[in-house]
Amino acid sequence: MGVQGLKSYIENNTGILRNLPFRDSKLIIDGCNFYYNLYFNSELDQMHGGEYEAFADLITQFITNLRDCDIQPYVVIDGGSDHTDKKFETLKSRAKDKIRRASDLSIGRRGTCLPFHVKNVFRQTLNKLKVPFVQCTEEADWEIAALAKQWDCPVLSNDSDFYIFNLTAGLLPIGLFSWRNICENRDTKKKYIPTQHFTIDRLCASFNHMNKDLLPVLACILGNDYVKLQNISSLKWEVFSNSSGHFAHIDGLFTWLSKFPNPEAAIHGVLKFITDNKEKYDVREALIEGMKEYELTKSSLAQFFNSNTPIACTGPQRALPAWILMQLHEGKMNSFIVDVLVLKRVMMNSQVEDFQQPSSNKTSLTIRQVVYGLLLSEEQRTSTDKCCVTEYDRQGLTLTCSEVKATKVKEGLQLETLWKDRHALRLQIFLETLGVSSAVLYIPPDLRLQVLATRYWLVNARPQPNLLHLWGLLLGMVYGRLNITARKQIDRQLRQRSRGKVYLDHEVAHLYSQWQSCLFWSLCLNQLLCRPLPEPECARLYQGTFVHQAAREFKRGIKPESLLAKGSEAEKLFRQLSDAVLSLVDEDVVRRISTKYRNRAVDKTQSNNRCKNQSADELSFEHIDIEDYDDDDYDDDYGGKDGRERKDQKSDMNESILKARTRHKAKARNANNPSKKSERRCYD
Repeated sequence: MGVQGLKSYIENNTGILRNLPFRDSKLIIDGCNFYYNLYFNSELDQMHGGEYEAFADLITQFITNLRDCDIQPYVVIDGGSDHTDKKFETLKSRAKDKIRRASDLSIGRRGTCLPFHVKNVFRQTLNKLKVPFVQCTEEADWEIAALAKQWDCPVLSNDSDFYIFNLTAGLLPIGLFSWRNICENRDTKKKYIPTQHFTIDRLCASFNHMNKDLLPVLACILGNDYVKLQNISSLKWEVFSNSSGHFAHIDGLFTWLSKFPNPEAAIHGVLKFITDNKEKYDVREALIEGMKEYELTKSSLAQFFNSNTPIACTGPQRALPAWILMQLHEGKMNSFIVDVLVLKRVMMNSQVEDFQQPSSNKTSLTIRQVVYGLLLSEEQRTSTDKCCVTEYDRQGLTLTCSEVKATKVKEGLQLETLWKDRHALRLQIFLETLGVSSAVLYIPPDLRLQVLATRYWLVNARPQPNLLHLWGLLLGMVYGRLNITARKQIDRQLRQRSRGKVYLDHEVAHLYSQWQSCLFWSLCLNQLLCRPLPEPECARLYQGTFVHQAAREFKRGIKPESLLAKGSEAEKLFRQLSDAVLSLVDEDVVRRISTKYRNRAVDKTQSNNRCKNQSADELSFEHIDIEDYDDDDYDDDYGGKDGRERKDQKSDMNESILKARTRHKAKARNANNPSKKSERRCYD
């Protein structure tokens, strides 16, 4: 939700907000609004796919600071879309905007793009810190407001709808909540967070103590995500304002509304501006329905937080299996599941990638089809029609929709009892979906899922990745498990090798966006199957700028071994991961990606044209083209300007890769985990 222009109006009105030394209180946090603001306002990378570990560190510091001030956080996260679809046009508009912003970032312009796994990192970090949180089945604004009123504690959010809800303890705007700057009371020696505080009583008092019940009328007239009355919101309300300037429109509407004793009288006054009887009826109905969104009753979240009691659901969500609902509420399952089960619709994520290529989400299509098949298994069993889900994704820069057929999973498998099925069966479904029959048991459990997702990506991504792209990802996984000292050594070597100035490599960005999509939907499938594989810690899997930098150095000819201390645990883990992934693909795939690596050639003309088409002030990353350097210019690691030794090392390296792959294939088979492609027994 959100009321157009209201947040800026209130935050620029010095008479409405008050300074507050906030401490020793419960605090209801608007989870989705918070993690969007925290990520975007912390100068974290958006162009290279995200800085997840740095984001997790920020969340940890935030929670630590709250607890230092005896503040008890309770986080409420949005779920699926509103089942009435009143907000659908708004969702499509936002999806279009996200495509545009991601595209702007990809060509060096200003833009914003929330990385794929931010919500996963947020959820996992809250769990790790033992912060109470709940994921609603629909949008969470009403539940947040109802709980805050019931507990008489403030809400932390930047959503302007909380300026309309009748919250007795008020609102703390995120942008004015100085959580990084903890202060200490000189007398009591107790710590507090300096913030600005909003209350409805103070707002209404500034307009001749207007009736607070009139605020929902104001929200509907200005327009929110549910109600958009263009003919009314565009009226010249500024003529009623006592001041001029940017906010005269809103100020005038406040002034005009304040003369009415109640909402009914205000609606009657609004209808006087309309001459057409049909339009009068439509506006009256829209206002009455819109005002209901702000009526607060008792929330069921309190019982969930106090005793883990299931949350009461309304509408079609009540028909969802009980185990699914509990997993959703506990944040153990992605909320898109609600949209599939209730609306048969999914809005796909937009990422920074090559927008001249098909959407990176196409790579994970097979995984999604199995997810849809599991979710719609009951309908598949009882219906003769094909079960499909409507996906909204980009084609170029345009938002398009397509019907995706759900894969029919094993006969007799039912969503209602899926959690009771044998672990071996659930694991088999997961493995066969990702195209393997081995769980790569010889690597650490918390790395198995991403190895399988990486194998799937390596086979299905288009254009096909080569070894240097794989190495970049695997080095990133290893980097996430290293201590500070080991990381500094790698960082130092990368900095020493960096030359010139760089801009985004579109090929690398597109391939890694595909990988993130594959990982995301592999996680969703694993959650739906009740985690037959351990869920990895997303914050440690991928650090965007590091992985891109590593891929760039590999493209120049640097070998992974030159960045990792010989014989170190890091080097052993890297080889283990590389061998594991390569042992799960066919020989022809290994041959193709190895050949593509040896014969890599980037179209310099196309690359240079891209740079020419971007004005200098549009580029946020400066350009270095690795083909500007001959092999002879890069001899410090390869022991000879003629490049002969470098070529010999490449040949030895590729030969060792094939040997390692064969060795680990044999190891897997000896453990009764055949790595050759298996028959898909789980699919009809």
